[in-house]
Amino acid sequence: MGTDRKIFWAAGAAVLVLLVLLLLSGKVERELAPRPKAAWVAIEVGGGELAEVGRVEIESGTPFTLHAVLEATSWRGETLYFTQAERLRIHGEEVPAESLRPWKSSAEIRILWFTVEGFTPYLDVRRPEDFERFRFRESFRSEWPRAWSIPGHLEPSSESLQPRPMETGFPPFGTQRFHVRIEFYGPESRIRPRHRFASWGAGDLPAQAGSFPTVSAYLPGLLRVPSLVFGLTQIEPRSGLAEERARLAEWFRQRIAFSRLTLLKQILDEAGVDYEELGWTGVDLEQGPSWGEGAVKPGDLLRVGEHLVILLRDRGVEDTLDYEDLCFDFSKGSSLWPLGDVFVGEGLVEWASLPEPRD
Repeated sequence: MGTDRKIFWAAGAAVLVLLVLLLLSGKVERELAPRPKAAWVAIEVGGGELAEVGRVEIESGTPFTLHAVLEATSWRGETLYFTQAERLRIHGEEVPAESLRPWKSSAEIRILWFTVEGFTPYLDVRRPEDFERFRFRESFRSEWPRAWSIPGHLEPSSESLQPRPMETGFPPFGTQRFHVRIEFYGPESRIRPRHRFASWGAGDLPAQAGSFPTVSAYLPGLLRVPSLVFGLTQIEPRSGLAEERARLAEWFRQRIAFSRLTLLKQILDEAGVDYEELGWTGVDLEQGPSWGEGAVKPGDLLRVGEHLVILLRDRGVEDTLDYEDLCFDFSKGSSLWPLGDVFVGEGLVEWASLPEPRD
């Protein structure tokens, strides 16, 4: 009987301990769970495995992946990064492999993706205070997957900012910035998040332009420079605003914004010529010169008076420069048009051939 009593009390104690552990397991899990403190966007180019928090420049058509990253501190005080990226680099330093791991917590989270774009495709600056109107905004991309890793896209959020819907003959190009929000929900609310961690956003620009998650996709040859400004705001200061022009020149280097002058200067610098050295030739778009080696090519310049455009590709009569051919126009924001929609009415059309960019 004594033995049975001992067995009874031992079994009871075991059940009690089990009940206590079950009651405390949720609390213990919460106490030992890593403490999130920041979110980042990392960009992985192609299948390179290494995801970078920062600026990336790629050839148009190169695929890239966006990775959400949640930085947290473990109960031991270690810094951890939750992400699906196999390798991660932040601020130029690669994160140790042992600090990377996928998210496996039972906590309900939602991942929301945004692009960060200028508030307008074109800004006319007549007075110094007009320059201060420029700002960025975050645009929620509801059509993108709400996942830790998603295919990257360059298209702007608003159709009004896109080139006319026509076949360009090239993969998507231009500059785009990205922002992610990681939201935690609980049983008490599935509408309002308990916690939200957001990566750098509109308010961090232009201060963080050098490290902001950005993809710039360029076209080849002479089209490289003009293709990179698609997706950026064009800012045109009036004459006499020297300080604003100087700041805009710096913004152009950071791919924050551009003007016709900064764009043309960079195109000519990369081609190794001065504007005064260009040889302009009058052309007839009814029976224009030929496309091809030693003749008209993508990246060459056309002008009527002060209106200057950059040739993109032959689209009309084969091998002949005509009104159906496509060009980049930067009259009021970057756009893509047939020459016939740009040069209307009277005026001498002049063509200048540019040398290929220097290595």
